[in-house]
Amino acid sequence: MPDDLQKYFIKIEIPVRQKPNGVFEARFRAHGYNIAVSSKDFELLKSKFIMALTANVRESDSPPQTAAPKFEDTAKRWLELKRPTIKAVTHNYYVQLFNANILPVLGNAELANMKQSDIQALINSYIEQGKMRTATKIYQSLKAVFEFALGEELIERSPMRLLKPPKYEEKNGSALTLEEEREFLRLVDGSKLTPVCKNALLFLLYTGIRRSELASARIEGQFVSVVCAKTRKGFQEKRRLIPITPMLAGWLPNFDMKSLNAVRPDALTQAIKRLMPSHHLHELRHTFITRCQECGVPREVVSVWAGHAADNTMTSNVYTHFSKEFMTKEAAKVFYK
Repeated sequence: MPDDLQKYFIKIEIPVRQKPNGVFEARFRAHGYNIAVSSKDFELLKSKFIMALTANVRESDSPPQTAAPKFEDTAKRWLELKRPTIKAVTHNYYVQLFNANILPVLGNAELANMKQSDIQALINSYIEQGKMRTATKIYQSLKAVFEFALGEELIERSPMRLLKPPKYEEKNGSALTLEEEREFLRLVDGSKLTPVCKNALLFLLYTGIRRSELASARIEGQFVSVVCAKTRKGFQEKRRLIPITPMLAGWLPNFDMKSLNAVRPDALTQAIKRLMPSHHLHELRHTFITRCQECGVPREVVSVWAGHAADNTMTSNVYTHFSKEFMTKEAAKVFYK
């Protein structure tokens, strides 16, 4: 037996039989092998058997051929690994973005064969539609997936390496003017919205909380207490206090907090679109912050109420703690008509 086959077979007897017609047959069925050869010449039989055995060993020795990884499989694996590190609402956003905007175009592509032009064409399609925010989110998500693929050694180079992110400026919104705020109140009062939806809009206007914080809001004496929506996963949830201003105090008897907690944020977003199409819900938060400052409340104090850092100094972010008495006194300034 050839030397390169000795490692596979040690003192193994190969059964050989000779048929009545003089033909020799050799068979070997063991250890996953199934070899059968025949010849009228015994020496030729041995050669044929060794050739068949060699071919069989080489085939079993070669690494199994695996399908080239698809982009969709890699993206879904990245999403699943990211799940424990981010909030559920953020993870759901990523899933929707991939399912609606990315996978229908790139899902079936082989990861290693994807080119920069493939990615650019997808991003350009949203830029041409004027959907700059979506184009930016697609760029950011794809960059993360390909960095993950590099780390897993699924690809040697990322097609994102020379791509530049789309230029997109976040629309931060603006505060309602006093006249617009009065008009907003008139529109809410005369609308066909449910009473609880109307009250929820007023509550957001006079507390400045984010729509996602409404579910955690409760009244604690002279304060509204909410869980900050910007708390990252893995960090301890923190409640912040917003003092009840004279503008909110007059409405409180109408509010049932359990009902307000149950209002869907999307319902409030849609309500604003119907009432004031040129504005959006987050502008109620801008309005509260602006009115407080217009009424003489210091910016640092309003920042605490809004759940922002007053500035980037350690003094402000770590060591400044306003007393409840002081915040109540400042809140009394927030009164206007």
